[in-house]
Amino acid sequence: MFKLLKILLPVLAVSLSGGLAQAQTVEAEGAARIETSVALAKRMALQDAIRQALMQANAQISITTVTTRTGVVADNMRFSAQGRVTQVTILREWTDEDHYYVKIRAQVPGDALIQALLKAEQGGNDSAGQAGPYANGNAEAANRYRRKVAVSQFHVLDRTQIHDLPKIETELARELERRLISDGRVLTVNASQYLLPLTEEGVISQRRILGALPPAREPHQVASEFAESLGVQFVVTGVIRDMSVSNHFLGTKMRHLELDLFIHDGISGASVARHRVSETVEERVLTDLHPADTVVMSEKFFASPFGRKVDQMLDRMVALIVSDVGSQPFTARVIRAEGNRVYFDAGGLANIRVGDVLNTYKLSEVPVKDYPGQRALGYTENPSTNLIVTQVQRLFSVGELAEDIARLAPGDVIRFEP
Repeated sequence: MFKLLKILLPVLAVSLSGGLAQAQTVEAEGAARIETSVALAKRMALQDAIRQALMQANAQISITTVTTRTGVVADNMRFSAQGRVTQVTILREWTDEDHYYVKIRAQVPGDALIQALLKAEQGGNDSAGQAGPYANGNAEAANRYRRKVAVSQFHVLDRTQIHDLPKIETELARELERRLISDGRVLTVNASQYLLPLTEEGVISQRRILGALPPAREPHQVASEFAESLGVQFVVTGVIRDMSVSNHFLGTKMRHLELDLFIHDGISGASVARHRVSETVEERVLTDLHPADTVVMSEKFFASPFGRKVDQMLDRMVALIVSDVGSQPFTARVIRAEGNRVYFDAGGLANIRVGDVLNTYKLSEVPVKDYPGQRALGYTENPSTNLIVTQVQRLFSVGELAEDIARLAPGDVIRFEP
């Protein structure tokens, strides 16, 4: 009968006293065969170099020994790397007839070594269900990236219906943003101080924003300019359509709650989704619906019958927003460009990783308008080339363009498309 023995042996490239506490600087080379395109070969070579850097800093050897009663039958040895690099500098690039080569200098945090030791002690699997920094599988990356949304103030169709709910239009936006933060699947910006102009169809189309931002340069482009000014991918706003109280049979009071929720794309300004949510609360005494001395969105408010319905609606809206924005491609904007070196406004908080490969687009300088020339329909996006992420900070990242095709400028688009 065969007996399998599996031994994990961490191989540390530096001494434990220094390597576990701080980041290591590692130089490594990667190579890839040039087949369909030079850009693809460069991307694969960079990812190979990152693997080699991780291997130097933190390699694991998995040895499987197969034995019988008569002795050892076979030894199988497999190397793997764990951890992440936080910064990559390309030192040199060159090619021969068949291959593309890259030499890099990478920073590997000491925490990665600690995690590797713990996994070895616990008998953990080499990859333990985690993708490496160079693993950019389409489904994994599409779900990993956190989109950023701004939640603005709600409109009110009839202010006489909310006389007992002071500032409900801003408190709804703030509470919705707080719950999105708690949910954790998107990044948020509190824009409850801004009231975006809406048409009857829920389209953000006028020039002026009520708040501290200047008027939009182009009519019908308020959403995109608003999103650019706040550094977000989506704009969420809504309308309080009904919060009236009505009398019913035998003195029963009913309070209605009907809201429209709108999500707009921050690049084109187009509507992504529109939802209507509604609830009705029935009580015999109106003060039971919402006590007069209760602060809106407070713990006491949510303990009331009306507050419990608002609580349920807010949770539903969070689920709708997360689902709607998660179905859209992840997008960021270029904030600085220095030749082939590009900075964009998404970083570690958005789950960007060194080695990720994104697409780049140059936006036209003026929007495309409809036939009468009165309504802006969005900006033309001209595909440029791939961007390989080489450095990640919390709020921004830096990447290298795979090819020197076109220069990007602030405001151009970085996008992941599965």
